[in-house]
Amino acid sequence: MRRKQRKSKRILPIVFVFAILAVGLYVFAIAAGGDGEGIRADRTVTASDPMHLALGEASSAVHLSDFPAFTSPVHIDQITDTQYLKLVNRDHAVAVPVRDTQLVTAWPDMPARTTYVTLHQTAFYAMRALFAAANNANVGSLFIASGYRSHAEQSELYANAPDPAYVMPPGHSEHQLGLAADILLGDDTTSMRGSPAAAWLAENAPEFGLILRYPEEKQDITGVPYEPWHFRYVGRIHAWYMAERSFVLEEYIAYLQERDGFQVDFDGKTYYVLYQRPENGMIFVPENLNFWVSSANTGGYIVTAWR
Repeated sequence: MRRKQRKSKRILPIVFVFAILAVGLYVFAIAAGGDGEGIRADRTVTASDPMHLALGEASSAVHLSDFPAFTSPVHIDQITDTQYLKLVNRDHAVAVPVRDTQLVTAWPDMPARTTYVTLHQTAFYAMRALFAAANNANVGSLFIASGYRSHAEQSELYANAPDPAYVMPPGHSEHQLGLAADILLGDDTTSMRGSPAAAWLAENAPEFGLILRYPEEKQDITGVPYEPWHFRYVGRIHAWYMAERSFVLEEYIAYLQERDGFQVDFDGKTYYVLYQRPENGMIFVPENLNFWVSSANTGGYIVTAWR
C-alpha cells in the first residue's frame, strides 16, 4: 500500500508538467495561426461580403471568479505571448523582439514601398483583408510604406528624424513588434492628412482587428501627434470595443486594469476578456475555450477567450 502511494506522488508532478506543456503548445498554435477571430489567409473581403460587427452590450466589471471556465493555472514562462495588446510607447519599451519566423513579406499580396517590407503574420492577414476591402471601395492607391523595423533601423530613423515627435526612440516603437504599419497614398505622410482614404481607413480598420493608433484628439494621452497613416493590430474584439468607446490603447489597458475585464456578445460569439496580474508567476486560462494571451506590458496579462 505504501509503495502505491509513493508512486502516486511521483506521477502527479509529471501529469502537472504535461498539462502545462499541453496548454503552452495550444496557445502557441493559436498564436502561430492567428487569433481565430475571422482573419484567415484564404479570406477575401468584398464590398458585398463585409465582416459584420454585431454590436453587443458589455457586462459590468468582472473578476476571475466570474469566469468559471478559467480553471487552468499556467506559469507565464509556459505561455506564448502574442503581444497583440502589448502597450509600447515612450514609457513602455519592447521587451521581447518578434521572431524572424513570424514575419511575412507584404509584397506582392499588398502594394508596398519596397519588396522588403515585412509584417507579423497575423497583422499581415488583417492588413491584406483591409486592403482588399479598400480596393473594392475604390479608396485609392494605398500602399504600406513601413512595417516591421529592427532595433537598428529604428535607431537610424530616430537619429535622422527631422521631427522626433513623430518617431519613437529605439526600443519604444510599435513597428518593432511587427504589428504596426504606415499606410500612405503618396510619397510622404502629407498625402493622408484630411484625405477621404484616411477617413475610410480609420472607420473601417476595426472590422479587421486594426486601430488608428494616434488619433488627432488623443495626443495628450498617446504623447504622439496625429498620424492618420499609422495602424496597429490588436484583434477584432478589442478593436471594436476600443472604437465603440473611443479608446486609444493607453486608455483601454487602463480600463481593463480598473475593471479586470468584461464579457460581451460579438459577431455571433461570446467573448471573455480578463486582465490578470501573475501571482507566483501564474495566471489562469480557460479549460475548454479558444483563447490567446498577450502581455499588457504594464505588469499584467490579458487573456482573450471565446466560445
